[in-house]
Amino acid sequence: MGKQTIVPRDTSARTAELVNMISEIGPDIPEIARRLDQFKESVRYRYKEKVLSKGFAVHALPSHEKLGLRRVMLLLDFNSLYATYANSILTAMNELCYVVYFEKRMFQGDFIVEASVPTEHVGEFRDLMTKLQEKGLFKSLQVYEFDWFRAVPMRAESYDFDTGRWDFDWSAGLKPTGDAGYQRSSRAKFDKDDLLILKELQTDATRSFVDIATKLKENYKKLSWHYKTHVIERGLINGYSLRWMGTSYSTILERALHRKHRYQHLALLGTHLTEMERIQLMAKSNGVPFLWNEMGGENEYCAHFYFPTEHITEAYQYLTDAISMARDRVSVMPLDQTEALSFTVSYQLFDERKKQWVLNSSDLLDRFSGLIAKITEIGGAA
Repeated sequence: MGKQTIVPRDTSARTAELVNMISEIGPDIPEIARRLDQFKESVRYRYKEKVLSKGFAVHALPSHEKLGLRRVMLLLDFNSLYATYANSILTAMNELCYVVYFEKRMFQGDFIVEASVPTEHVGEFRDLMTKLQEKGLFKSLQVYEFDWFRAVPMRAESYDFDTGRWDFDWSAGLKPTGDAGYQRSSRAKFDKDDLLILKELQTDATRSFVDIATKLKENYKKLSWHYKTHVIERGLINGYSLRWMGTSYSTILERALHRKHRYQHLALLGTHLTEMERIQLMAKSNGVPFLWNEMGGENEYCAHFYFPTEHITEAYQYLTDAISMARDRVSVMPLDQTEALSFTVSYQLFDERKKQWVLNSSDLLDRFSGLIAKITEIGGAA
């Protein structure tokens, strides 16, 4: 019998295997090498060569439910007098009232805004936004509340890491995962140190704990203990995200960096859905590898997609079919990535002494009222 020829495995398949492990446990190269039964040096080289050098930023994904947070979406348009200050106002809302993301909608010119709000403050948050509209800050406002939110792991098997292109058969779709649907997690205990660790890992999960301790000016051993006994053991991290669409966050410039023209960001929003319509819409959304995150409630569902520009015609055809069962209650919204910002969980709004999230809506309303009056005065003077 002749000597058996061993065919080397496809390098892209090996990278996909690595990426799937990163999505599960983060960029822990020694542990990944152990689980994959591969040489640590080989795994580290592939990680640097095929992931980091290609601009795939890695971020931890805080568990919204474990932190007691719910996703709230706003579709809002600023009155013309305040439109110039829209980005600054929405950025301030991250510090003040839990906003974690905003992006301008194409054609309409208004904003889609999302907040991760503590469950006990959702009603107060909604009332605050309504009162800001009554004071004239917003020309229009729609509020949607969701029971759960999740970021979707990269479907690495559909991406060719050697060529940097998606290899996806639209006629076949993705293989079913067997998931019966996303299930909420119960709330866990946590403290301010845990939130600070989550904030740093959510910004950039590739840094060492020595670097994080230095950044936070905290004791390394103390942070390591919090990370192991609280963050990990209590499940405060719900996996890791690789920003495969090319959007990264510069810790030096403190802003998002976008690759233009490679992906089209589309948000799908379904309201007043029956349970069957919501389940079918979820199944269709998860049938393509370009789903970035999704959120749902009893009668609502929202999904964010990043479609490669070379697949955009197929994407439109796919979504047209996907929403056919509830076309009158589903909107597909093209978004402008150059008018977008995302933030970490609003850790600064956690009261360490009381061990609870805070939202002082009366104080915030006074502050925003003062801002509105100041802008109005400037506009009148102009």
